[in-house]
Amino acid sequence: MTITTTAIFLIIAACLGFWMWRDSSFKKKEFIAVSLFWIAFAATPWGADLMDMMQSVLGTGADAASNAVNNVSSR
Repeated sequence: MTITTTAIFLIIAACLGFWMWRDSSFKKKEFIAVSLFWIAFAATPWGADLMDMMQSVLGTGADAASNAVNNVSSR
């Protein structure tokens, strides 16, 4: 299973959005600054390597969960 970079962006954005929504001390400017930082970070070579690593980790985890569900439901 391959998780795309867009999916990773959506996961990060959803987590940041939920965190900043729950913490009332954040302002809209801070949310935009943090979001732009993550986009810029992913555009660097180090960020691209990190995104590749996250894709493999999340993909492996999704495969393991899928296999576990299939094994339990087949019994």
